[in-house]
Amino acid sequence: MNRLLTFAFLVFSGQILFGQSLAEMESVLETKLIALRAAKTEEEISFHNEAFKKSMSDFLKEPSAFNYKFQKLKTVAVLDSPDGKVRIVNWNLEYPDMSYSFCAFVLRKDENKDKIIVTELVDNLDAYESKPEGTIEAKNWYGALYYKIIPFERNNKMEYLLIGWDGGTTGSNFKILDVLTFSGNNVKLGSPVFKGKKTTMRRVIFEYSDRSNMVVRFEEKYGRIVFDHLSPESPALAGVYSYYVPDMSYDAYVYADGEWILNEDIIATNPDEGNESKYFYSLNSKTGKAEKVKMKSSWIDPTDIKHEQDIKHVARTPESEAAEKMANQPIYVETKQKRRFWDRRRPESLSVTMGKSRKKDRTTKRLP
Repeated sequence: MNRLLTFAFLVFSGQILFGQSLAEMESVLETKLIALRAAKTEEEISFHNEAFKKSMSDFLKEPSAFNYKFQKLKTVAVLDSPDGKVRIVNWNLEYPDMSYSFCAFVLRKDENKDKIIVTELVDNLDAYESKPEGTIEAKNWYGALYYKIIPFERNNKMEYLLIGWDGGTTGSNFKILDVLTFSGNNVKLGSPVFKGKKTTMRRVIFEYSDRSNMVVRFEEKYGRIVFDHLSPESPALAGVYSYYVPDMSYDAYVYADGEWILNEDIIATNPDEGNESKYFYSLNSKTGKAEKVKMKSSWIDPTDIKHEQDIKHVARTPESEAAEKMANQPIYVETKQKRRFWDRRRPESLSVTMGKSRKKDRTTKRLP
């Protein structure tokens, strides 16, 4: 009995010591992360990032790191899959010219061998290079900051859909839909599961103006990924994606039988937030003053004549405006029409996060 109690005490004590060890290791990581975020030059950033990444790699190889709850690394993203089998540790680097690179580790629980497999994703793509379309390996990663992981079944195997962001280029940002798969100990990205009208893609890349914001979110209730539909600010800018902005319509990829099927022009709904009232401020055209207005909680059908007066704005696209202009154009025009300019979004209220492109093969230099 005494031996049993002694053994239990030693095991319990070991767990406490091991927990403290992980906490102490996180404190070291915090110190190195603070130094990394305080670095000013490219050389300093690269130097401190290598030191932080090495310590993070050592930390993640500890047996209990897979389930460890980070408390101090506020600028590092930690994503845990809902099925408890995958963890992604991910962070970005912003250089003085406002260009970005990214770092990530993927942890997978191998239940057959009772171990955790840790794989580093290596960012090797220049900001101005096109994102790869096929399947890629961990050492040829394009770089992104992931903020959602969604497990789904395909061909009797579990795959993981990732939603991420990339700071992109001087004028544009990216939102990314990709799929994380595993083959033995190898990590791969890209899976032919995104079904459009005529094409099947292994990943979906949205490029849009850095003066706007694109929403891509997962609606678990409906099993779909809803996102803003993007259109050029002017028909003449079609194909120049740094001038693409949300046009107030929405599309979605809906999960069905191991695939994500594109559905266009869906009705997007806000999450159910109970009876909580929400307000916004609107300028009164008569008084010229801002007034607090209660936000309507229900969707208004624009085809319902009962709510005709409630429709203050209708989503428009360049095509719809061109069609309306042609329909309303008089047969004989006596006076010249003033030239219409497209109303560009006001940039002063939006953050500009990008700068010039830089090559991703930066070499680490030791500080003097």
